[in-house]
Amino acid sequence: MSISERRSQLNIRHLRSDQRHRRGLTVRKVAVQRRVSFGNPLLLFKLLLNADYVRLWSIGVSLNIVFWLETVALGIYVYELTQSAFAVGFIGFLRLVPLLLLGAFIGTIADRVNRRVMLATTNFTSAIIYLVLGVLVVTGRIELWHVSAGAFIGGVLWATDFPVRRAMIGDSLPPDRLPAAFGVDMASGNFARIFGPLVGGVFIQAIGMQGVYFLGAAMFTMASLIALSMLFTKTGRNETAAIDETGNGRTYDLRSGLRHVRTDAILLVTIIVTVVMNIFAFPYQLMIPVIGTDKLHVDPVLVGLLFSVEGVGATLGALVVAAMAQPRHFTRVFTYSSVGLLALLMAFALVPWYWLAIPLLFVSGFAMSGFATMQSVIVVISTSPAMRGRVLG
Repeated sequence: MSISERRSQLNIRHLRSDQRHRRGLTVRKVAVQRRVSFGNPLLLFKLLLNADYVRLWSIGVSLNIVFWLETVALGIYVYELTQSAFAVGFIGFLRLVPLLLLGAFIGTIADRVNRRVMLATTNFTSAIIYLVLGVLVVTGRIELWHVSAGAFIGGVLWATDFPVRRAMIGDSLPPDRLPAAFGVDMASGNFARIFGPLVGGVFIQAIGMQGVYFLGAAMFTMASLIALSMLFTKTGRNETAAIDETGNGRTYDLRSGLRHVRTDAILLVTIIVTVVMNIFAFPYQLMIPVIGTDKLHVDPVLVGLLFSVEGVGATLGALVVAAMAQPRHFTRVFTYSSVGLLALLMAFALVPWYWLAIPLLFVSGFAMSGFATMQSVIVVISTSPAMRGRVLG
């Protein structure tokens, strides 16, 4: 048999395997749509019976508390330090760069290794770095490049949340509980947004940036210990190893993740919209202190209140999505929420009155939850467990 004939046979085998894989995904999607029932409120309480989900949820709450507390504190601190809106925007850019550029590569690693160990390691490393930053503030040796490095590292940790922790949520629960699971996870994270910014404003005004860093170090340490206590055994490595035994080693490869995204129209649109939102929507979070201080002329506590009001809207939005959204509404909720969020943020940037900024941010939080919850749900139900890390990244 010639080399060309062998290649032809291999291509045919790969094509048949790919077709079987696509049919399997389609069957899983239909099964999920038939089995998911949001009319049963007991579904939310059943999540609490899964010990691993509760641990993953707790880690997510810890991460969100630190993220939102640090968001408002960083914006205020950097602006007081430099009096430059550009510097504040640059810090926000550094936090988003890992999410945009490293997410897929982090996901590839997460699909190869034990995700539980990776989750514990990233949180413990962050705890050490935040402790060092806190000491630098106390000793008066902190400089802007230290803060910038800390913001970038915080962005790396945030980038690991999707392909590691959220992929583990997808692996630890049956498909019919995933929408409710991600809705509750999003709601609790948004609940942290209510108090995190208020605490951040109080910390900056009463204690200083060192309090933010020390609290972050404590929360990351706790998250690392929780991760190590998990009973989780189903990892990306085990899933892909099983597939490798069948002769298809492409699941390890980043290109296989990209190829999978290209072959699923809904998944491709979801990823594109997510990239657009990460570039044009989410940088606004670090600009709220600039708008609040320069344009609305309020103190750090009232700046924190702006974040918290958005958190209230996001919490209510996530609970509504978790309890009421039907599978046929997933893409519709995702699209309307994305467009609505962009329009509301444009209005917030132009508003001259503090009292009008509050309801705008409240509704923005509601829209943000619809986008973020549906984003995770659509990706997880459209992707096999062995590939979730790369696609979520």
